Amino acid sequence: MTDSTPEGGEPTPFREKAKGWYETRKPKILAVGGAVVAVGAVALTVAVAVARNAVEQNAPEGTGAAEDTESAAEPAKESEPRNSPGRHTVSPHKRRLADGREIDVSGYERGGSSEDEGEDEDPGDAAA
Repeated sequence: MTDSTPEGGEPTPFREKAKGWYETRKPKILAVGGAVVAVGAVALTVAVAVARNAVEQNAPEGTGAAEDTESAAEPAKESEPRNSPGRHTVSPHKRRLADGREIDVSGYERGGSSEDEGEDEDPGDAAA
């Protein structure tokens, strides 16, 4: 091992030791650093390619991935009213409550709007 005390009797400061160690190993440090950067760039490129491929596979046929993301990014226009779901029957089922109890829910109708309530009647009956 090397002696850390030079001829003057005072120990070499840590900063000088580190600087000397770096200078002797500089080519190896730069090579390893460059390799790490290169591997990271390749990994990032592969991750982006895989993500694009996954988006393209999940896109509906006949539309491009770019078209799909653009339509999702646009907010709904304020002038267009929201369409309510059509009237339909909900089948009986069980529901678990927050306290852990399970209750039976009987079937019921839902959907449609208040304007749709008179649709079951004939137009002549509603006018009379």
